[in-house]
Amino acid sequence: MAERKEVKLTGQQVQNAYRQEESKLQVAETRRKNLQQLLVETLGAEESLKAIKNAAKSQKIMVSLGAGLYAEAKLETTIEVKTGLGAGVLVKASTEDALKALDKRKDEIQKDLAAIQNEEARTVQNLNSLGTVIQSTQRKAKANKK
Repeated sequence: MAERKEVKLTGQQVQNAYRQEESKLQVAETRRKNLQQLLVETLGAEESLKAIKNAAKSQKIMVSLGAGLYAEAKLETTIEVKTGLGAGVLVKASTEDALKALDKRKDEIQKDLAAIQNEEARTVQNLNSLGTVIQSTQRKAKANKK
């Protein structure tokens, strides 16, 4: 087993470490929220794509434009969709391939979420430990002033 070494830090160093951990936690929380939003979007796309796959050709559907706006559209096909590659470039993909891609994306997002949650838990533990050190040091300083 590794030998434990005692490290002495100044009060300022402990406070700086605490602030760094707080900042790390804020970044992790933002990443988690963004991933949760992406997961909701992915689940919604998956649900919509399954509905399109099971719909009849030429069936009228409501298409969300965002911001509470919808347009009525007629399905020309239920076996393929367009997938965005970025910069406005779209390519055809079968509904099956698109569903597989969404399922893969969903798995990746869930793995990333689990990793971030673990990171948040470690950071909270670090904050609690550093907070305990800070409080203990403050109590000792007050006792020495008396």
